[in-house]
Amino acid sequence: MRAQRILSFICINLLLIAFPLLQAQERSASATTNGTELEEEVPFYNGLLISVDLFGVGNELFGGDYMSSEISIEANLKNRFYPVLEAGFGTTDTWNDNGIHYKSAAPFFRIGMNYNTMYKKNSRNYLYVGARYGFSTFTYDVKSMEFEDPLFGGSLSNPNLIDDIWWGSVPYNHSGMKGTLHWFEIVTGVRARIWKDLSMGWTVRLKYHLSSSTSEYGDPWYVPGFGKYSSNLGVTYTITYKLPF
Repeated sequence: MRAQRILSFICINLLLIAFPLLQAQERSASATTNGTELEEEVPFYNGLLISVDLFGVGNELFGGDYMSSEISIEANLKNRFYPVLEAGFGTTDTWNDNGIHYKSAAPFFRIGMNYNTMYKKNSRNYLYVGARYGFSTFTYDVKSMEFEDPLFGGSLSNPNLIDDIWWGSVPYNHSGMKGTLHWFEIVTGVRARIWKDLSMGWTVRLKYHLSSSTSEYGDPWYVPGFGKYSSNLGVTYTITYKLPF
């Protein structure tokens, strides 16, 4: 939890730092004649880009509670519009502090558009905003941890799950619960060329539930592709390669 908040904070600050740097680089690279920028006609189609997210994998390495891997394909139209398709797989298998076990694993999909606010021919640096529609259909398990009775032996149900009416500990063990989530994202990010046709960048995502279907026994803690069910902030860090066609 703490590691994830730190990583998100670092990503947002990198976006704030990168924006003026990219602007300065674009100004220095622009050719001018008599104070007027030289602009060439930009072709409608400028190739495909394929990206791999490293943040979701690194999240688990840094002590996070879930792992997500995804790949995306974008088409460069006029160096300004980037329709994008994203697909991936998310999984979690973790315990919380109250002794509740959550488990889920499923694919997810997103489709949307990026708009490059720094569109210029021959530029490989981008500051973009965009939107996504995402969905995932998944199953999830939720169960409570049993405790050993220190006096009489045997096992006891989780004391953190107390019945508000009858009191006493409530057993909880439900597997294979089905869920579906549709959501909308507003994204903003930067991408900078690092070597030839390779680029890297950060994206910050604000996510909002559109519709959901969950089990009567409880909401999921984690949704593949969306993240924590109760959260609306996400981050991706991508390595991007421009395909030669």
